[in-house]
Amino acid sequence: MVKNLRYEFQPNITEEQLWDFYVRNDICEVGYGKDVALLPLKHSPYIVAVFSEEKLVGIIRALFDGLSACIMEFCLECELQGEDLELNNGSVIEKDQYEIAGKMGKMLIAELEKLGNTFTTAYIVEGMEEGVYKSIGLKHNEGHLVYYKDARDPM
Repeated sequence: MVKNLRYEFQPNITEEQLWDFYVRNDICEVGYGKDVALLPLKHSPYIVAVFSEEKLVGIIRALFDGLSACIMEFCLECELQGEDLELNNGSVIEKDQYEIAGKMGKMLIAELEKLGNTFTTAYIVEGMEEGVYKSIGLKHNEGHLVYYKDARDPM
């Protein structure tokens, strides 16, 4: 499956391709149900996807306002990450044995820079994903805290 991968910026991803990818790789969006999980296809044009033939095997998407970008999703097919994954979840890129995630991330950042992006952020899983994010040029923003509101979490 590592050979003949196709990388696309602003790809045409079908609802079925994205949903199947989420289900196959135990990605949390499945828990929201299909209608909610597929909303990014309607609202996020800043996507790089990787396909093996017609099968979606990787995705990275960002929000972008013309100056700054935030990576909102970075997922890779579990079997393309490498062996002995701790979580075995496609939304946590523990390993990038074949450098597929690195290529996706670099492509997204390069395309956004062509559009004027000067600052990119991402929220990552500490102790697991630092390597892949460093490989695409991001670094730890020491001293900054992340605040969030999660509709699933009663305060």
